[in-house]
Amino acid sequence: MSRSVRVGVVADTHVGEYLDALPSGVGRALEGCALILHAGDLSVPRVLDELGEIAPVVAVRGDHDRLGDLELPWRAVVSVAGRRIGLIHGRRALALDVAVIASHVVAGRRLRWRANLHPSLVRRVGPVDCLVYGHWHEPVVEQVGGTLVFCPGAVCPWGNLEGGRPPRPGLKGVGDRGVRRYRMQLGRTAMTPSVGILEVGPDGIAAQVIPV
Repeated sequence: MSRSVRVGVVADTHVGEYLDALPSGVGRALEGCALILHAGDLSVPRVLDELGEIAPVVAVRGDHDRLGDLELPWRAVVSVAGRRIGLIHGRRALALDVAVIASHVVAGRRLRWRANLHPSLVRRVGPVDCLVYGHWHEPVVEQVGGTLVFCPGAVCPWGNLEGGRPPRPGLKGVGDRGVRRYRMQLGRTAMTPSVGILEVGPDGIAAQVIPV
């Protein structure tokens, strides 16, 4: 009888940028994984070395990554237990990202904008059984046609506002305040550091978000 394969999913660690190191809970959550997928915004290469002590790692580049000589693709597809899993960071054009955040701030509530995001990401990666993405720092498990779309949330969900840091000065601070308001609308659960687990087997793929 075929057994399921446990795949760890990590996104937006921002180590060396907003966090000094991976939280200890990340390693505990990923114990027993046969493979780890990182959906971008490492932000420095040593994160891959740390995760690689747990299991082999496949990673894609995010918009905050400063990787020196390390080359990472913008998208990847891996095969696990006969299932195709696509991996992409999830950023679109900057103007679209800004429009999403601004619309939420003006509306003062959560909007159904991912109805457009998810099909767009699936088209960029191609036919897969599961699409993993990051960038938006909010856990998502959603079926789009025949594709399971999964965002594990973020290890560093508040980004440059992590730990209650004050907004930056000037125009950047205006953006920081908008982002903070947007993320507050998502709620405490969404803004809790987390990783994900995919159980990949003969019956399909099941996704789980694990707070760390």
